[in-house]
Amino acid sequence: MTQKLDNFKSCNPYLIRIPASLSIDEIEVSKVISSFQADGMIPDIIISEDGELIEGIDALEAAKRLEQQMVMVVIASSTKPQIDIKWIPIELLDPHPINSQIYGESEDVTTLAESITKNGLQEIFTLKPEENGRYTIIHGHRRRLACLKAGIKVVPSKLKNFSTTEDELAALLSGNEYREKTIEQKVREGLLWEKIEQEEAKLRQGRAGQGVGATRDIIAKRVGLGSGVNYEHAVAALKEMDGSKDAPIGSVQHHRHQQFKQLLSRPRGVDAAYKLIKESAPLATAEINHKRWTPKEFERVKIKDGPYKGHLATVRVVTGAFSAVCHIDGTPEDKRYQIAFNQMEAIPEVTKPPTSVKQELNQKQEELGFGRGKRSQLLPEVSRNQGPPVEQQSATITNLNTTGDVLACEVAIALLKLTPKQMYEVMCKVEPELDASRLEAIWKALEKSLAHKAA
Repeated sequence: MTQKLDNFKSCNPYLIRIPASLSIDEIEVSKVISSFQADGMIPDIIISEDGELIEGIDALEAAKRLEQQMVMVVIASSTKPQIDIKWIPIELLDPHPINSQIYGESEDVTTLAESITKNGLQEIFTLKPEENGRYTIIHGHRRRLACLKAGIKVVPSKLKNFSTTEDELAALLSGNEYREKTIEQKVREGLLWEKIEQEEAKLRQGRAGQGVGATRDIIAKRVGLGSGVNYEHAVAALKEMDGSKDAPIGSVQHHRHQQFKQLLSRPRGVDAAYKLIKESAPLATAEINHKRWTPKEFERVKIKDGPYKGHLATVRVVTGAFSAVCHIDGTPEDKRYQIAFNQMEAIPEVTKPPTSVKQELNQKQEELGFGRGKRSQLLPEVSRNQGPPVEQQSATITNLNTTGDVLACEVAIALLKLTPKQMYEVMCKVEPELDASRLEAIWKALEKSLAHKAA
């Protein structure tokens, strides 16, 4: 598309009229804001002579959010934009390789072919010229199939080159924004948008951008899946389906694949597909299924994917079932980033051998489940409705031929090796009338005394 641009002038951004046909892209707005904060530049905003926006809605919205009172705009001439249309033989058009990965290859275009035969083509193709003289389709994959069915030999097209692969893929996805899509197609679009955003984040070279959670919310709305949580559920269902696509026909896994395929072929209904994931896994694969890892607050983790791949981080707040707010090592202390669980992994803890009686005591307490909280306690902290370990604990005293404080310490360590039930039985033999409150008091005194001696 070519336009004659006459001149520049400053203009109040709030006085520019926005036509209903233009819509804001939140990801692009955030990029403009980041770019402005880095170099003070806002991309071109093009308006007509009577003050109506022609191009640059994302830049205009960014200027408003940055509280710019005046912006430089380009005044376009009154001549209507001209599109350079070329008529290309349909036999020279090749489908984009990504298109079939997202939308499949078995689309029914009978109705569209009949419409083209009756009314002619209502839209032009967007093509990328290749060095071999052929053209890759950016917009018009279904129209190509319909034209072939209708016997059309040449098609009206506009040619466009792209500076980056990400721009090319974004154009491909944008051209399918208003078509009716299945859940599977929406998720595959979303995953590709994520890759595009990750690559563009690298080009920003560390400049502030959207966190993972915010980006997923935006992508979810863009592809028609509502919220970021709903999008994550749909992604999980798609991965389950793809993971069983090569299962032998007749197997349990093949049956599950068919179930997911049916559920994800609908335009909506993510909950039903996600519910299938939560059901019991087949016995044939039970041994290889692993419980999903969930980090704890203040746990140290390593980022294994995304813009901060390879960095170490500290989990600050677990915000849900799929992500947490983290502080990335090397970033300002007041900066926090939303990181998905599948983009991080735990850092293995290295247990050092004790070098003192106090360290040995603390280590024994940890092994038995004691002392995880800030206050002393008799019984170990365990999950609700679960009892303490029932396996026998060794009560061997390494040296009973000592005296004084050393002997007391040895006996105390031996007592800590007992299970709570064993310890209760021992103390009851010492004092048959012993109740739980007195036993707790004895334990606290023992622990306090031992810690004092060890120190």
